[in-house]
Amino acid sequence: MSGTARFPYEPWTVTEDGFQNAYLRESESVFALGNGLIGMRGNLEELDASGSESIQGTYLNGVFDSEPIVYGESAYGYAKNHETICSVMDAKSLFIEADGETLDLGLCRVEAHRRVLDMRAGLLRRSFVWHTESGCALRVETERLVSLTRQELAATRLHIACESGACTLRLMSFIAPAVIAQGDPNDPRNAAGKDRSLRIGALSAEGTLLRMQQKTKRSGFTINCAAEQRCSFPYASSVTGERAEFTAELTLNPGETLTFERSICYTATAADEPDRWEETAALARSAPAFDALCAEQRACLDAFWDRAGIDIEGDDALLQGLRFNLFHLFQSVGRDGRRNIAAKGLTGEGYEGHTFWDTEAYILPVFVYTEPTLARRLLEYRYAILPRARERARIMGHSRGALYAWRTIDGEECSAYFPAGTAQYHINGDVAHAVREYWQATEDLDFMARCGAEILVETARLYADLGFFSAEKGGRFVLNCVTGPDEYNVMVNNNVYTNRVAEENLRSAAEALALLRARCPEDYARLCRELAIAPDEAESWLVAADRMYYPPSRDGIFPQDDGFLDRKPWPLASIPPENHPLLMHYHGLVIYRHMICKQADLILALTQYGERYTLEEKKKNFAFYDSVTTHDSSLSMAVFSILANEIGEYETAYDYFMSSARLDLDDMHRNTKDGLHMANMAGTFNCVTRGFGGMRVRDGALHFAPVCPPQWQGYAFRVCFRGRVIEVRVRADGASYALLRGEAITVFSDGEALELK
Repeated sequence: MSGTARFPYEPWTVTEDGFQNAYLRESESVFALGNGLIGMRGNLEELDASGSESIQGTYLNGVFDSEPIVYGESAYGYAKNHETICSVMDAKSLFIEADGETLDLGLCRVEAHRRVLDMRAGLLRRSFVWHTESGCALRVETERLVSLTRQELAATRLHIACESGACTLRLMSFIAPAVIAQGDPNDPRNAAGKDRSLRIGALSAEGTLLRMQQKTKRSGFTINCAAEQRCSFPYASSVTGERAEFTAELTLNPGETLTFERSICYTATAADEPDRWEETAALARSAPAFDALCAEQRACLDAFWDRAGIDIEGDDALLQGLRFNLFHLFQSVGRDGRRNIAAKGLTGEGYEGHTFWDTEAYILPVFVYTEPTLARRLLEYRYAILPRARERARIMGHSRGALYAWRTIDGEECSAYFPAGTAQYHINGDVAHAVREYWQATEDLDFMARCGAEILVETARLYADLGFFSAEKGGRFVLNCVTGPDEYNVMVNNNVYTNRVAEENLRSAAEALALLRARCPEDYARLCRELAIAPDEAESWLVAADRMYYPPSRDGIFPQDDGFLDRKPWPLASIPPENHPLLMHYHGLVIYRHMICKQADLILALTQYGERYTLEEKKKNFAFYDSVTTHDSSLSMAVFSILANEIGEYETAYDYFMSSARLDLDDMHRNTKDGLHMANMAGTFNCVTRGFGGMRVRDGALHFAPVCPPQWQGYAFRVCFRGRVIEVRVRADGASYALLRGEAITVFSDGEALELK
């Protein structure tokens, strides 16, 4: 790694030395905290600094407002509503004044400014010395956490120590409506132009307790926030305009320290749920002290890192990047079966807080092998929105089955551009693949009986209805007019990746019914009754799967879809670097006419279904698609890295891994300000386990084919599999395997069976 990174290479922390106002918005994403429900951007406590641009943000997972999509020309079946995550009331900010001078890093004389994200403690710490105009030196230290053990709670602590010169200090804590970020109206990836303001329903200041209630304008959510202030100095509280305020004024002499804590509670209820105004206040008042919350936070993260342990010997920059990525994934994932993980997690408003196929294709595998309980919760979310998917299927002309929304928060399709949205029918297969992968890794029969089999049946039915047996293709089963993962090739026939996931979906649904019939006959009978499954329906799925069509190779190259190799070449070297991503600089029709890819598509099929292809086929197709892929999507490079490892292109694999592991820490795509790239973060973990580690599940057993990059002395990772925790350690001279927890198990290393006890 080069030495130009903004953050020093540290194994467990991310540290920013000095106040770097040019990077304020990027840092707010990097230093964000969350717990799957609450997300707080790493904003300065004093809101902002003069001369700097800030994106304020506190988000609640799954809480959104909606507004109608306005089309210049609309048509039947178009998505009807935007859903946009809301920035809810701000309760983490402070107003600090010393002898009439307001703390503002853009104007005040401040030295030794430092921010530290501690990934073992789950804390954001900040410190600096403020030299006031009146001659006082104040050491300011802040700490912030969003509790990983108490989903509706966050907390802050402030210390101000007077090092020299007495001063009159004025402190204000408050709850106020969020400052709404404007965004870039020319960038379709953010929420610019959407009305995201909330109405105030109630506001109060009662002693040390501040409260605010907000309501969305259209979606029916009620958000309550209560903040309990804890201090030992005189104070006053009041409601002023649209703010609930807690203020104190005191004299601070040399050697004296002010300490101030806040417990902040957020709750959200839908229109059909009872209000929690009083309960929210009670939760804030009864919250443990800050030190107790810190102890809980550390214990939770100790347990997480014990299961998700990852290590690299010889490259602290990559190790920091990998742990940073895992930490933010753990912070952002929904934990209750009703909330998913957005493309930007809870770190920003990019992609409007929407869930995509990223969850199942990239993120869920991380939790399958580190936190299986959370993986189940993500799949339960898909089960919870299955009714919406059935509705969407009917709108799209399918008499049976379910079609998951391409981008959504609560299950409704929000993609206004159907060629690169709704047409991505592979979303169904991605969800089905995730169900299958979870089952293989956990053998969770309860989940399969309650949720999994029904998801598989309804998604398989959709493919059975979408496709047909084509006489033109020799009676093979075809899927026409779809868009694969590559959004630079839309509305194509027989996208290979889509056909692969559809084939697997059809087989998995039949297998799930056979499993329930054999092991859970009552659940099997219930499912057949509730879904009206015909006796021969599963057999019809298997016939379609057996006869699935794939475009034949041309001189060893597999077309990504029927027409891909017939399109006009567009040499990557001819595209100016500043014209990436292409979608921001060229009309869609220009892009769609060319033989060019935005991201891994056929390569993803080769990676995910590698047993269907020979090593030589993988090598030849990797070389070709590597030459026509722009990697304009952050989802791309990790997949290329995994396949490059498999085919022995180790230097290429390492280069792609390097380009993804620190993508957000080094702001490689220049949009970290809008939030972190969750799928890429997950992809880097998959690069280590599936790429360098060569991990695959075959016939119910774990297989490894590890390699050690020459840039490293060694590396290690842990995986959870069927109740066991297995540690893999790899060095240049070989690999070792250890069973840390669970019953004895046989794994395979380069084809050799190893019994771990």
